[in-house]
Parts: sequence; structure tokens; C-alpha cells
Amino acid sequence: MRIWRIILLAIGSLRRTPLRVALTALGVAIGSSALVSMIAFALGVQRQAETPFRALGLVNVIRVSPKKDKDGGRGPALEDAALRRIEALPGVEAAYPDFRVRGLKIVRGDKMTSVVAIGLPRDVPLPGTAGDLLVAGEYFTPGAKPEIILGTQVARDLGLDTPQEALGATLRLETSGLSPGEAAKTFTFERKDLAVSVVGVYDLPNLLAGKMSGAVLLPVDLMRQIPGVESGSLLDRLKLGSDPTQPGYPEVTVRVRRHTDVAPVDKAIQAMGFRTRTLLSRLEDLRTFFLFMDVLLAAVGTVALLVAGLGIINTLLISVLERYQEIGLCKAIGASDGDVFVLFLTEAGAIGLVGGAAGLALGRAVCWGLELAINSYARTQGITAYLEVFAFPLWLVTATVLFSVGISVLAGVYPALRAARTDPIRALRRE
Repeated sequence: MRIWRIILLAIGSLRRTPLRVALTALGVAIGSSALVSMIAFALGVQRQAETPFRALGLVNVIRVSPKKDKDGGRGPALEDAALRRIEALPGVEAAYPDFRVRGLKIVRGDKMTSVVAIGLPRDVPLPGTAGDLLVAGEYFTPGAKPEIILGTQVARDLGLDTPQEALGATLRLETSGLSPGEAAKTFTFERKDLAVSVVGVYDLPNLLAGKMSGAVLLPVDLMRQIPGVESGSLLDRLKLGSDPTQPGYPEVTVRVRRHTDVAPVDKAIQAMGFRTRTLLSRLEDLRTFFLFMDVLLAAVGTVALLVAGLGIINTLLISVLERYQEIGLCKAIGASDGDVFVLFLTEAGAIGLVGGAAGLALGRAVCWGLELAINSYARTQGITAYLEVFAFPLWLVTATVLFSVGISVLAGVYPALRAARTDPIRALRRE
């Protein structure tokens, strides 16, 4: 019997008992919707956790600091020569001192605020989609102009209500710090005021806004003019395990071109005798956790789908009993055991297909409603950006329907075997 003929017969058989088939398909729909909703939630949370870091290129960053041995010995210093060797490694896009100044005072007229200043190189563009975070202006221009990029919150603190209003504003940086003295292991307290011009304003996603809302960006060459910034603060050096009087930088930022370059570059830098830290390794741990979460939620959803499979077995067994003589007649006029077997498997697969598609739509609708509720609550907490809590990649949509069909076909194996083994003579004699 041709396959298209079997499909038509299966559809015709299912249409005889629409209510029973609809209830059975509803069971599959509920099971598949539970499955897809749980996995979509896990994928959505994982994406919310990873996307900001990947989009900003943070996974392509390696933090390098001088190494301190257990016996108190120290590795090589992070001087300019070491910086050039690191920058020459294959896959490295840039290597620059990690200049950070906490408590830097910015003054505009009678307004003043305290910020964290972060140094970035002029000649290297912002990584990933970080450039899209600039809501006004542009990145640093080549040369040696004293420029600054503000966060939106810092701009408001200085009385600059809109990003466009901040562009071109002249600010004064009040800096101070301990600079190495002329004598060995001595420091001199120094104060210096720097005039800077605002060339850009950035706004961060909610996940990073809490830690970075009070930060400003300065060119590395301008950061070098801040007292004590090249040797680093005493506290920062002690945290990193380096000697405050040791020459070189307390920490260096290395940016690679692709995330696949992180591991080989990290290994090469460690071979030079430096200590390294990467965000990619932490994200791998996070991914392992989400993988466990995906498997656990998928197992719970699969149980619901297996329960729906019992309904398919029940529906098809009743169908076999009701169509006992019909099956015998089909076999008497030439239908083989294989034809009957495939017929009932097709009916089971059709129920699974309808139920899986309906479950996918139901799950998407439920997730959409929950997402609206979550975002409504988030707005009451001051989070204005839309949170995509659920993720429905194409593979999940396809896998949900195929898995529903697969479970349904497996559930239909036993009823199909019973139907295929029907004795046509006994079936036709039955009244």
C-alpha cells in the first residue's frame, strides 16, 4: 500500500472520533508545552546572563598581573617590554595597562561628583557591540586631546540632563595620589587638576549598570598624568600580591580578536611567568550549571509528555477493538501486516504532530504572558529595559515537535503490533 494512501486512511480514521482524538492531542499539547516552556526559561536566563558580557567583548579579555610564588619570590615585572612581548603574541588585538582610579572628583561649576576612572587606548576601538552603548558623541580621537566619556548617571549628577547637552562640556578633574619619590621605596603625595572635554556619553544595560553607572572613560595617555596611577594604588598592589615599590604596572588588560584565542594566549602569557584571569572560564562554569538546569527541566517536561503517551496508547487500543472487523477486512483484501502496522503508527504520529504543534503554540503563549508580567514587575523596580526571560531558538521549536511525534510513535507501537497481528478470519467471523 502506498504511503500517501496510508496517510489518508489514518486521517479518515482519526476524524471518526474527533472528541477522543482532540482530548488525546490535548494531553500531548500540555506535556509538550510544559517541556518547551521549561527549556525556554532556562535558555532565556542563560542568554540574559551571558549576552551582555559577550556583546561587550568581555569574554575576549585577559587580566594579567605579576606572579607571586608561595615561597615569597616574585615573577617578572609587567613593564613596557613585557607589554610589547604580550602584544606580539598571535591572536592579541591590544595590550595596555589597566589604569583605574577610584574616588576621582569631577567638577563642573558648582556641581561635583566622585567617580571611577577607567583608562582605554585611543587607537583600539571598543570591543564587540560596546560601541553601540554610546548614546551620544563618539569614541576618543587620535592625538593627545584631553577627552572624557561620561556615563549617563554621571552626566546627570553634573547637571547635564541630556547626553547631547553633555557633548563639548569642559570639566575639571581633581586628582591626587602617591607618586614614587626620588629615594628608593619612598612616595610623594601630589595633587593635579586636569581640564577635559566631553566627547561621548554611554549608557549600560541593566545587568552592568549597577557597578558601572558611576564610571567614566579616559584615554590611557591622559590617565598617565594622574599622580600615582602608573604604579597603582598601594591597596590595589597589595590585593594583587605585588610589591608597591616594584617597577612596572600592577595589572595589564589583554584583548584578543576571537574568544577561541583566549586559551592559547592565556597559556602563552602564563609561560612568561605572569598570573592571568579570564571571564571565559567563569562563563564555562556558568554554562555547566545551566546545562544541568536544562537537563533537569527537560526531564520534568518529558515525564508530562510520557503521561500523554499513555493516553495515546489507550486511544489506539480502543480504536483497534472498535475497528477489529475493519482491520480483518483490510487484510483479507490484500493489506499486509506491515501496512496495518504503519497505519496505526501514522495515526499515533498524527496525534503527536497536532499535539506538539498545539503545545508549542500554548507554551509560547504562556511564556509571553509570564514575560509581560515579569517586565511589568521589573518596571515597578526601576528596570526600564525589556527583559527577554524566555528564548525560543529554532532548534528548540523543531525539537519540541519532533520529540512529541517521537514519543507518540513509540506509544503507538504496542497498539500497532496488536492491530498487525489480527487474524482476518477471526476478525470477519466476529459479530
